[in-house]
Amino acid sequence: MARRPARRTGRGGHRHCDGDRQRRPGLTVAEQWFGDGVGLSSFALVTVGAGVGCGISLHGRVVSGAYGVSGELGHLPVSGTERVCTCGNTGCVEAVASTQAIVDQVREQTGVGTLSLSGAVRLARSGDTAAREVFTRAGRALGLGIASVANPIGPERVIISGEGVAAYDLFSDEIRRAFADQAFGAAAGCELLVRPLPFEAWARGGAAMAAHRLLAPLPGRSGGAGRH
Repeated sequence: MARRPARRTGRGGHRHCDGDRQRRPGLTVAEQWFGDGVGLSSFALVTVGAGVGCGISLHGRVVSGAYGVSGELGHLPVSGTERVCTCGNTGCVEAVASTQAIVDQVREQTGVGTLSLSGAVRLARSGDTAAREVFTRAGRALGLGIASVANPIGPERVIISGEGVAAYDLFSDEIRRAFADQAFGAAAGCELLVRPLPFEAWARGGAAMAAHRLLAPLPGRSGGAGRH
């Protein structure tokens, strides 16, 4: 079947996805070596920010997929929204839960067109019902998306991080509720760890990925640790 050309919006299309894809494996390797993935056979790292992505480690190996697009959690469809995503489709997790999507929705709901993310967070924390509902919807979309990843691969832990998680107190409970509603069988026992992403994690992720590539065996050599 022919692939439909991706539609682009006035917010820059999906250019940010390329940067997310490049950084995500490094962050996942860093978690595997130094962070909350140490000692785990399988885990997932969900990053929430300008986009929503997911790094996956299965049986000690970071999975990149045949075309480098594994873990595109942000473009999984979730029920309950018809918002247009940056990819051109409707109903994506990212269309509800990315930082810009949250800001856009709070602006729409409150009529305050100059709000920044920090302003939206302050408004929600002050008790504004409309703003809080936006964060609740974002949490539910993330929880449903994470369950859709956990159900087929059964990770021991899902780490939810990124600059968008600085306001985790506003949606972490809803992430957990939605995940519990949707997770099936053994996947329901997966631990969810919600925490902000320290600034130094980006540098650590880049260094970890460089070391990972350096240490990986050359193609054709026995062992195959670098062939995912």
